[in-house]
Amino acid sequence: MPDSEHTPMHVLTAEAVRWGIETLASQRLHPTFVMYLHLRKQQRAGKLGEASASSDELLALIRMPGNPAKPYYFPLIDRGKRYPGQLLSSFWRAENIPGSWSPGSIYRLKGGGWMGLSTGGYALPEDHVDRALRELLYQAPVSALALGAYFLRNDGFIISGAAGPSDLIAAFRLKFDYPDDVQEEFATLFKTDVPMNVDFEWFAESDPSFTVNA
Repeated sequence: MPDSEHTPMHVLTAEAVRWGIETLASQRLHPTFVMYLHLRKQQRAGKLGEASASSDELLALIRMPGNPAKPYYFPLIDRGKRYPGQLLSSFWRAENIPGSWSPGSIYRLKGGGWMGLSTGGYALPEDHVDRALRELLYQAPVSALALGAYFLRNDGFIISGAAGPSDLIAAFRLKFDYPDDVQEEFATLFKTDVPMNVDFEWFAESDPSFTVNA
């Protein structure tokens, strides 16, 4: 872990966040993949029975200022046309998201219904990785770099040396509990390609206090 007293704090640049949004928006993704990531993390911590769609940890991933009527924003859509670089109004979601992701609501979904129980509560079956790939990602692994660029947009990073996309992928793995011993699971759901043609910096130094990823 870098010495935080001598290592500058970094934050993601606005260009990196936008790249993440545009990249996610270009792929067909089931919106409840966000909930899947949260439930899996809770399960690994032995807290699946305490999981809630109203969790601040979960909602902080998608909460975005700028639309008083719709406080949540996430570029995961499974319907409609996708155009490169276009940010759709459907990315904004109303405040009833916790209700839409309650166990009963998820149980009734065509895709991902296996995350909810008819009797209440959440569940992740033993084959949840294969089901997530098939029903939530539609058989196409999603960019860990893009997910990190969006979900970690408000975090601060203590990075020694030159900060780059590999640091963001590592931070995403840390955030959602994908250590090296679950590499096969990680590789099933995520790709780690780094774009070579971007004309922006991924990180910028910053002084304010943020949630820290090391």
